[in-house]
Amino acid sequence: MNILAEIQNLINEFNKTNEENLEIDSVRSKFNKRYKLQQLEKLGKWQKINKNDRTIMDKLKKRLDADEVTSAYQLENYNVYYYNSNKDAPKYRTAIMVIFGLRQYHKDPPPQHIVSKIISILKNISSIDICKDLPIKPNLQQLQQHFYLKRYFDKRIKAYTDTYYINETDVLMLDKICIYNKAFKNGLDGILFRIEGTFSIPNIKYLALPLYEFKQITNLAKVSND
Repeated sequence: MNILAEIQNLINEFNKTNEENLEIDSVRSKFNKRYKLQQLEKLGKWQKINKNDRTIMDKLKKRLDADEVTSAYQLENYNVYYYNSNKDAPKYRTAIMVIFGLRQYHKDPPPQHIVSKIISILKNISSIDICKDLPIKPNLQQLQQHFYLKRYFDKRIKAYTDTYYINETDVLMLDKICIYNKAFKNGLDGILFRIEGTFSIPNIKYLALPLYEFKQITNLAKVSND
């Protein structure tokens, strides 16, 4: 069993015990290309991403320091990427694997067998995004009583969006939270908002506590706006 399967089992157990429905949406893993890249290249064709591709690069900037990235590669047409980093310059051996969209409604997620092979090769997970989807608009007023919410301003359309960030959670391992209009983003019918927490994974044995804290935060968002 690889580490992602272990984490999934922990989340499943948490969901069962707490009557929750939390899901993993993204996985990140830092690795040394000197030892891992040759094995990863056997999984398929990795295509270099054009830095002018705003769809991918904007996703990246939300998760990594923009000046950290030197280049990016995508595995075929999957939401699977690795980014070369300059954190260890001048050696440039460090890269970050990012697997997006494991929990989607509008298209298929990356194939499970590909995800499992990648994690088996890398043997570690740096952080994960865990999400909870709500069929209602979150109660932002309740959240603002406990946290500072930063509303995202889209420079391209010069307007504020339905996306909010909690960058200071005061919860160990829960680095930040993003709240956004999932239905609007993916062209879905009806009302669907997503609350997504980024969890660092120094040790999966300690994941239960930040999961519980995340549940308390999502409970605040579910309070009726009436």
